[in-house]
Amino acid sequence: MKKFIMAALMAVTFGQVSADGVKMRDVFREMPDSLMPYLSLNNRLDFIDFLDSGMKAEVRNTLGGMSEMTSMADDSLSIRMSDGLRVDMLVMDSTVVMIETFLVDSIYGESKVNYFTTKWIPLQQPCLSEAQEQRISRLKLQNIVKRDDDLLKKR
Repeated sequence: MKKFIMAALMAVTFGQVSADGVKMRDVFREMPDSLMPYLSLNNRLDFIDFLDSGMKAEVRNTLGGMSEMTSMADDSLSIRMSDGLRVDMLVMDSTVVMIETFLVDSIYGESKVNYFTTKWIPLQQPCLSEAQEQRISRLKLQNIVKRDDDLLKKR
């Protein structure tokens, strides 16, 4: 019993389980194609299968370029759609947060945040905790800093 309580506390503390038990892989699988036209349903399913198999999760997107899912956890995922676009998604309680970061060059990037229910119904600004808002802000900043790091490594 103590082990169960400790595991539940750790999951809640680290944000690994949403309030309604919805996991990112399930939400991502059910995502309408219209919200991420770069990727078909088969592309999304391939991402999940590749990561589950320990392989590099890279697919040819619908525009003919390569997209790569760089991480997926129970409550989040990250996809490098192209050199100029990165998409991060979070499940926070019963809200899905999609952060699209458009990168023009090494010093300019702009993030657009959209909110949805876990059934992909658009939401206006949901009521999120301060910690959740900070997590979104850190992720937006991380995307721009990550782009700078990638460019420096290529030189």
